[in-house]
Amino acid sequence: MAQRIYGFCPRPLLAIVLLVSLTQLVRAQQAEEIAINVRGVQSVDARGNAHVQWLMSFNPARGYDRVRRIYSNLYVLFRDLGPERSGFEINRDTLKINSDDGQRTITVNADFMGAAVCRNNRWQIQLGPDEQVSNQDTNHVFTVSQGGGQSVVKMMFINTYVLPTGAQSIQVAREGHLLTYSLPAAKSAAAAGKAEVDVKVRYKQRLMAAVYKVYGDTEAGEGAYWVAKTIFKNTSKTTIHDLKIYYKLGDYTEMSVPEPYSVVASGGVVVDRYYPLISGRVADLKNQTPLQLYIRYQYSDAAGRPYSSELTERLEMLGINQFEFSNLSDEDRTDNWRDYFNNAPLLVAFVTKMDDPVRQFAGYASHRSGLTSPASKQEDAIKWLKAVYEMELGNDIVYTTPSGSFLTEGNSSLQDIKYPRDVFHDRAGTCIDLAITYAALAESVGLHANLMVVPGHTFAVIRLPDGQLLPVENTGLGGGDQRAGFEQAVEIGMKELREHFEDGRFYLVDVQKEWDTHRIPTPELPQLATDFLEKSGIHPLDGSSGGTRVVGGVGSRPSRGTTLASSTGSTGQGTPFRVVHDHGIGTLVSYCIGILYISTDTVTYEPERSTDGRADRFQIKKADIKEARKNRMPMRQNQLVLDGFHIRLQNGSNYNFANIDNQGRSLNADAILMELQR
Repeated sequence: MAQRIYGFCPRPLLAIVLLVSLTQLVRAQQAEEIAINVRGVQSVDARGNAHVQWLMSFNPARGYDRVRRIYSNLYVLFRDLGPERSGFEINRDTLKINSDDGQRTITVNADFMGAAVCRNNRWQIQLGPDEQVSNQDTNHVFTVSQGGGQSVVKMMFINTYVLPTGAQSIQVAREGHLLTYSLPAAKSAAAAGKAEVDVKVRYKQRLMAAVYKVYGDTEAGEGAYWVAKTIFKNTSKTTIHDLKIYYKLGDYTEMSVPEPYSVVASGGVVVDRYYPLISGRVADLKNQTPLQLYIRYQYSDAAGRPYSSELTERLEMLGINQFEFSNLSDEDRTDNWRDYFNNAPLLVAFVTKMDDPVRQFAGYASHRSGLTSPASKQEDAIKWLKAVYEMELGNDIVYTTPSGSFLTEGNSSLQDIKYPRDVFHDRAGTCIDLAITYAALAESVGLHANLMVVPGHTFAVIRLPDGQLLPVENTGLGGGDQRAGFEQAVEIGMKELREHFEDGRFYLVDVQKEWDTHRIPTPELPQLATDFLEKSGIHPLDGSSGGTRVVGGVGSRPSRGTTLASSTGSTGQGTPFRVVHDHGIGTLVSYCIGILYISTDTVTYEPERSTDGRADRFQIKKADIKEARKNRMPMRQNQLVLDGFHIRLQNGSNYNFANIDNQGRSLNADAILMELQR
């Protein structure tokens, strides 16, 4: 696919990363507006390589302190200008980033390889999306661009491009926004010898089926989502002509059609990126699937002698529900928390506001609230959002804890994430699943949603019609008396939002902006039956406060692969164990005591008494158990300490137990776990 190679104006990175982060911090602290001025000089040589100098200043100077606070490692701030977003490579040996605390300035010096390329016998540099030429003087081209809009952070970029001596016919092509020029043909005699090249390939080791569309879009995320990048360097004394680079990604793409490079000068570099149009068939993948990346390049030397070679690399396509939070290599990743979650904006691909189950559930909330246009008024929006939350409570959609640590530097690689339809089907989800579902419901009626991704957690933040942010702590949908009402969920969310704005480690992912501006689409999911919600046990609620369900008993959870025992007449069969079943998160605030029966293929729980009137009865198939093991922490309440264990199902449901004797004393759970594994 034809690629757009962005020039080396710092606009793309600073506008996206710095503007977002600094704007949110300034708003959180109710600080004054900040103006950031960036002056740059880019000196391009005849090979297309460039030396770059930038000077960043701040008005007021206190803005410098805020940037340094966000980016203690300045390499993180400028890294995306090279390997991740741009169509060129930074010579890392030359990269120098310095901050001057006295002058409150930041300077950058670096050599860029492949800053300009030759196509159709004209050299070209891709300007930034809003970069405008202000003046030209011989081989000097001056540009200006602004960023920030209505934001409290305003940015001004003033750049000088110093083109090679002898540059002629300098033009700015409006179509494609290219700065182009011609150079006298370099003299390269046939006697200069054969062409010699150095070719390296950088590629994403894992691709996500959930965002397969984004990989074919050269403008998504300012070009950040390329699949492969070929760095082709002419190490010989001869000029290379008519370079073509072809790509193919397993059976999910056709062979790409290259856009030739007319000339690669001696010592010149071409950085070619691959944006494949991937077949929608990858949406059917459930697990990691190996793929072969095939690359073929061909060219000729000054004497017309042809050359060609091939490369292959092995990578993986993740399943449709699998998400990789960071696509940075170990070489590029620093110890900055943001580096471990730089894919966070791609979470919007799971926010499927147009999916039929989402729209139907939103319709239930509209009926309950009596509102059909909640995005028009502040009070209507809040009333509707409350109705959605109560709909989730009333339909017994619960929060489940993910296995292992979550959203921490030590465990940031892969996470199984549910689409809203999956949450409805299982009536359960992790914090990120529930936040995505709430965001999708809000977006489906015209409200603007954000996902607040912070260390160890994610929750939804809805922008109200007047611009205010309404955070909702979605884990308030916990089981038993761990459940919080809407007002309490908002109160907790407000506290968390303030704390994380102050901490500075967060991604506030603007769903609408990522869809529209950064072009992150949702995948094509299979069509579902019209009665999907009903069969999943999701029903409308009546209009009363508190979320009474119209159909089905309160707290019942109909079958979806696990069979629930009826509330009467169930007699467990198998080896019996007396257990405590905790209704919350291991705190024994509320629980019931009963018998866990384990047979050859079935596990049945029969309660005898409870502390909160909640009598959970269920029966599950052993084949549906994903994990049965001891808990890391014991169950505790005052002086009572029990050795807990849990049974986690394939659908995400999780049950916490502790083995006890007839006097209520703690017993070792090994016998139960062994019986479960038979």
